[in-house]
Amino acid sequence: MFATILLRPLVRVAGRMIPTLFVAVALVSDLGAQSSRLNALERKPTVAVMEFENSAMVKRDEFAALTSGFQVMLANAIATNSSIEVVERQKIQAVLEEQNLATAGRVEAGTAAKAGQLLGVRHMLMGSFTVAPNMVMRLSVRSVNTESGRIEYTEEVTGKGDKIFSLIDRLAARVNAGLKLPGIRDAKAVKEIGLSGPNQLEAAKAFAAAQRLEEKGDRKGAIAMYQKSLQLNGSFGMARASLALLERTTP
Repeated sequence: MFATILLRPLVRVAGRMIPTLFVAVALVSDLGAQSSRLNALERKPTVAVMEFENSAMVKRDEFAALTSGFQVMLANAIATNSSIEVVERQKIQAVLEEQNLATAGRVEAGTAAKAGQLLGVRHMLMGSFTVAPNMVMRLSVRSVNTESGRIEYTEEVTGKGDKIFSLIDRLAARVNAGLKLPGIRDAKAVKEIGLSGPNQLEAAKAFAAAQRLEEKGDRKGAIAMYQKSLQLNGSFGMARASLALLERTTP
């Protein structure tokens, strides 16, 4: 390239004589633009799930731990699509606390957008759940585009509480399709996290309680609750994986 500049100070482009240096700069600029476009294509779309809002109509305290439990469960279900990146709960909570954005209850779109920008996330999912007296549950999510700060997508699923794993699985599939995320959820990965089996609601409660105990540093209490979750539903892969990790790292 440098030899060309020295030997041929001018080159003909579209019938005009242009200094070679200008051509070189243009070529480098074009290569840089192409590289940026390739990097953008290579980056995985990022998704984060915030804590769910508890809107239970009955036994509100009994379902309190599911605010974070459903957050973790939905994030894991969405993460079965390896073409996207899902931010873990600990990172989300750290940003919310550091920026004094942590709130109890309903989260505004602006707050979610700001947290998403700090996390480098494109889609921030805000969820809520309701529980009717007959134990029918509705899970709802709103997705905030962190670039525009606007609600870009909403979705909800409804069903019996004892089929809550199935509802989580259905919601994850709809979110993946509704946000037009690349790739598909891996069937083997979906099976491994264990969104089926009996006693789903009680197993989910025990799992959520274990998560909270673990975050508080009560490792033995968390182990006991993970074990309870598995006793209620032996195929609950998320509980099994969390229990195994905790047991390996607990003296």
